[in-house]
Amino acid sequence: MKKKHLLSLLFSAAAAICFALFFYTVNTPLGASIGSDNAMYLTMGTALSHGFLPYRNIFDHKGPLLFFLQWLPQAFTGGYSTIAVFCQEVLVLFAALRLLAAIARETDAPEIPAQLIYLALFCALPDGGNLSEEYTAVPTLLGLLAALRCFRSGVPEKGLRGNAFVLGLCTCAAFLTRANNMLPLAGLTAALTLGLLMMRRFPALLACAMGFAGGFLILLVPVCLWFFANGILGDAFYGSIIHNMLYAAGSGNGSGRIYHLLHEDYGHIALFFGFLAAAGALVLLRRKNGLLALGLLGAALCGGYAAFISQKFYIHYLTISLPAAAVGSCLVCGALPKGKPRTGVTALAAVFCLIWLGVSGVSANRQRLADSADLPQFTEDANSLYSLVPEEDRSRFMAYRVEPRWYVVTKALPCMRFYFLQEILADADPAVMDEIVETLQTDPPLWLVIFHDRPFSPPYDSRVQKIFEERYAFVAAAGDYQLLKLQE
Repeated sequence: MKKKHLLSLLFSAAAAICFALFFYTVNTPLGASIGSDNAMYLTMGTALSHGFLPYRNIFDHKGPLLFFLQWLPQAFTGGYSTIAVFCQEVLVLFAALRLLAAIARETDAPEIPAQLIYLALFCALPDGGNLSEEYTAVPTLLGLLAALRCFRSGVPEKGLRGNAFVLGLCTCAAFLTRANNMLPLAGLTAALTLGLLMMRRFPALLACAMGFAGGFLILLVPVCLWFFANGILGDAFYGSIIHNMLYAAGSGNGSGRIYHLLHEDYGHIALFFGFLAAAGALVLLRRKNGLLALGLLGAALCGGYAAFISQKFYIHYLTISLPAAAVGSCLVCGALPKGKPRTGVTALAAVFCLIWLGVSGVSANRQRLADSADLPQFTEDANSLYSLVPEEDRSRFMAYRVEPRWYVVTKALPCMRFYFLQEILADADPAVMDEIVETLQTDPPLWLVIFHDRPFSPPYDSRVQKIFEERYAFVAAAGDYQLLKLQE
């Protein structure tokens, strides 16, 4: 192995560990802050490791690959292990950095500065970590690398079917993580298809289509067969497609898309990512590679659309657009004149990225400490109530509309599949609340934790509130929470 490649490999490993320690705040060994979405996923993974079926017994509107990624670390640890998830995140980030190093070699860019630029662009986006967009970066980068290798000269080359197979496989992996997350690779594929049609390269198009379909189906078919064999194919389709679309189309956070694009950091970051991808496309056009330029623009535009498809504007959504921006930055670095100009510019960029990562890391760590400040008291309150639930009754326990970390700190599992933010999930699809009400009427939890003397929004559904008042008796309270027992 060449010395510079070994150095790049060692840098990737060290960078992945250091970045994860300070920016993956919800699971870091420095002191996990747990977080909300992460708590949902820790509960999901633990439930799956205890035999729950995805979508049927434990619900989320993400894809089945995310369920698998949450199950995997808990299957080997017994459940609720933040350290296991952290280790998985480090491996995923290491894989992303190695793919970026490969992209840098394809574009004649320096590997270590390219990785630093990627991390500097990414550091504002993790939102604590362990989110679907973070995991999707790996297949998206791999798909972009396959496209670069397939069309590096601007015309179809050898290995069309093999690279198209990889692109199809990656597109399916992104789709199975969360349907929205496949949009950059879908845009790349559509743009390349259009380009080949315009060039009248029909044999090349056929080879690419066969390879892409093979890669997509070789992952999709076994997943669907497993769902079918377990009788949950319909549940999976509803959760990962129907409810996901309804959630994306639901009510948003504050102002509309145009306002966020032009006046908020969310939109400014999205525009900057688009600018980097467009700059890379210009480099490709200068190299007479209009086909790949079209593909990169397609990936960037669809990645931007994915970030704005809903009006919730969570900062981690922008991670979907990051791979195309990273490829654009590699192309720009690779286009710099060789020698002192390139060395000087890339060294300056690397220094700036290191400073930015240092400042951002301090800020992220400060936020982690603030987010976890109440965790000891929260843990004490939660366990004091959960200790009152007899061991033999804990399979009929439910924490309703309290923070999902309730399950994590008590090591409890929910007895209903809609185990978090019930009224918010029902805002996307009222049928969710109908099912919850029916379950509370026909097979209710024996023990229930809800808020105590604390306002929150949206309020309980009136039918749920009535059931709580008429069928449950107060047992105890601790902090902001109260334990109720079913009056059988």
